[in-house]
Amino acid sequence: MGSKQMRARAQRAARVFKLASSASRSHILLVLAEKSALPVQSIADSVGMTHSAVSHQLGLLSSAKIVAFKKEGRIVRYSIAPNAEAKALVKFVRALA
Repeated sequence: MGSKQMRARAQRAARVFKLASSASRSHILLVLAEKSALPVQSIADSVGMTHSAVSHQLGLLSSAKIVAFKKEGRIVRYSIAPNAEAKALVKFVRALA
């Protein structure tokens, strides 16, 4: 593996770990890991945050492809993304929680 490729992978890992450095985002990940797809309000109720605060955190997690979403009419349901990085991050957060 070349130096540039290794550097890019290290930068991606750092960005993913930065997402887990927030207690709010880690809590959201733990809730999503225990349940299947949930709408924002259910997540907000579970973590004790406002709808808008959870939406913001989910936006960050979604843009990093850590959570996935599916629209069902007006309701958007979020879940842990089905990729290796998302699964590894959830495993990491669970191990430390």
